[in-house]
Amino acid sequence: MAEGGTNTGRRRMDQAANLLVRATDALLHASDELELLNQICQIGAEAGHCLAWIGYTRPAPDRKVEVMAKAGRAKGYLDDLKISWNDDDWGNGPTGLAIRSGQPYVVSDTETDSIFAPWRERAAQFGFRSSVTLPVGEGDNRIGALMFYAEKPGMFDHHVVGLLMGVARNLSHGISTLRMRRDHQQIVKELAESEQRYRSLVELAPDAIVVHGRGSILFANHAAIHAFGAGPSMPLTGRSVLELVHPQSRPDALERLDSPPPGHMLSHYRLLRQDGTAFDAEVLACSISFHGAPARLLVIRDISERARVEETLLQTAKLATLGEMAAGLVHELSQPLNIIRLTAEGALMLIERGKAPQDFQTQQFTQIAEQCERTAEIIDDIRIFSRRDTTPVQVFDAILAVRSAIEVLIGQFRPDGIAILHDLPAASMPVRGRRVQLEQVVMNLLNNAHHALRDSRQSMPSDWEGEISIHVERRAEAVIIRIVDNGPGIPDHMKARIFEPFFTTKEAGRGTGLGLSVSHGLVTAMNGSLILEDQGIGTGAAFAISLPLDLNTAGPEPLPALSPSAALTSTSGDSHILVVDDEITAAQALAHYLRELGYRVSVAGTGIEAWTLFSNDPADVVITDLRMPAGNGEQLVEKLRDFDPLLPIVIVTGHLGATERVAANLEDDRCAVLKKPVALAQLGELVTIFLKPPA
Repeated sequence: MAEGGTNTGRRRMDQAANLLVRATDALLHASDELELLNQICQIGAEAGHCLAWIGYTRPAPDRKVEVMAKAGRAKGYLDDLKISWNDDDWGNGPTGLAIRSGQPYVVSDTETDSIFAPWRERAAQFGFRSSVTLPVGEGDNRIGALMFYAEKPGMFDHHVVGLLMGVARNLSHGISTLRMRRDHQQIVKELAESEQRYRSLVELAPDAIVVHGRGSILFANHAAIHAFGAGPSMPLTGRSVLELVHPQSRPDALERLDSPPPGHMLSHYRLLRQDGTAFDAEVLACSISFHGAPARLLVIRDISERARVEETLLQTAKLATLGEMAAGLVHELSQPLNIIRLTAEGALMLIERGKAPQDFQTQQFTQIAEQCERTAEIIDDIRIFSRRDTTPVQVFDAILAVRSAIEVLIGQFRPDGIAILHDLPAASMPVRGRRVQLEQVVMNLLNNAHHALRDSRQSMPSDWEGEISIHVERRAEAVIIRIVDNGPGIPDHMKARIFEPFFTTKEAGRGTGLGLSVSHGLVTAMNGSLILEDQGIGTGAAFAISLPLDLNTAGPEPLPALSPSAALTSTSGDSHILVVDDEITAAQALAHYLRELGYRVSVAGTGIEAWTLFSNDPADVVITDLRMPAGNGEQLVEKLRDFDPLLPIVIVTGHLGATERVAANLEDDRCAVLKKPVALAQLGELVTIFLKPPA
């Protein structure tokens, strides 16, 4: 018996050792976790066990043990088998104890071991008498158990259990390795998919995307290649990113290149295409890692078209404001014209009757000249306000802009009994931007207040008088412009939308809804703010404009004023002046004045006639209108400049758009542009300056 028991023990040891070797080999070649579990169970069955199975733990609250793989003739034992790793009747068997304790549990005889009682009858049906349960995994990473069953009792001594524990440990490591490999493959797959996805997004993005490292372009998508006009013969990669930046934006770009700001930064730049053409762009920049090295990602959007649309929107709003102002402007112009006519006709009547002494005539004609100047100021304000503003950003006095807006509109408010009260400091308030645009904002706010007060008169007390107050003050490093009215105010439900485009509180047919939206955009573009202040209910509306003061940059030097009463004398009686104007009355008036100064004057009514006269008798100074039939003034000026680039020319025009265009293209120290109506003294002084011999 002893010898037979020994042989049986050796056979069991050999079977266990063989199982360990085969299981280890299966682990080394395994590529799938479930396939590995089935192979281990199959090897266990082929090693003489009537049942081998592997169960995985499941989480609370049930904490069941789920059969993952099984093999052997008794595998039907596991059908509908209830096993858990809870501390209860179904979890205090061999499987539950081994999983919770982390130690193997041997049932030497299923008929006598008390903890096997719940499954004893079922074990007898499938003909096995002993078993061993081996925990798989360690500590918190314990994932389940490996079980082997034998037909005879006492088949799992400590030697066999030791070898089988090697199988369980190796299985645990194999499962961990397979899961790590699976997770790694999943991560690699997801990373590849993510990279492909983002590469597709970058390549197909409508915006230009450029990556540069220390100023050298490392990557450019198709949109960037198209936007900058690059190609195979002129690639973007390898070039300096500064080559794409227009000179006027380059200082800012250099500063950002030397010290990249943290986070995302949205900026506006003027950029250059490969052919040298410039375009405005919005650039979003952030720091990234590119191929393991620090780099900057630039998302570039061409906003040239958007700028054109915004400019058109701005011009539309300005013209809409002019349309609303039309009736008032007619009144403003009719006042000085009425005075001019009454004064002129009255003076003529007294002169005919011999009742107009020299002092009286001087007084009357001085009054006419003053009213002409008043008319010229109104026309000039309209000209400035209505033009397309292409002037450069510069430093200007905010007080002068506010004063100009008030002077344009104040006459329109008097007929409606509305008073404008203003408190403007004497000291200048230099800000950076475009003066015309600030004037437009103030005029929009004044017009809105005017309409609100006029339309609400019927609902106000009989003794109510409409008032609009304008107060300007300096707070710290900013100028604050407050425009407040004493009307009904803006309803609460409308306050959140008043700066939206095309939103208006006016009735249909009055107002475009662009005024406040455009005004908000203009002030924001000057790095300022436009807000509606809380005045309470029924206490009027108050708007506040805040603009940063520019105290470090000197504004443009004003031109020296020309005295209208200066006594002018000709510097040379031989000087020849050519006057060109299709309004013969105006031309003759200019010629008469210049002849009185001692000049020789020729007069032409068209550009062609003027060129013929000049060709036969060249003039020392040419004074010309712009808009004329049969050869306009611009064509004449071009011919004169081709003939003599240093010929003094005085351009006189009343055309709103031409004044700024010609001034920008032609005005220099040998050419001046004057706006109609012209002051004779100013014209005479210019002629004197042009004819003065060089020092």
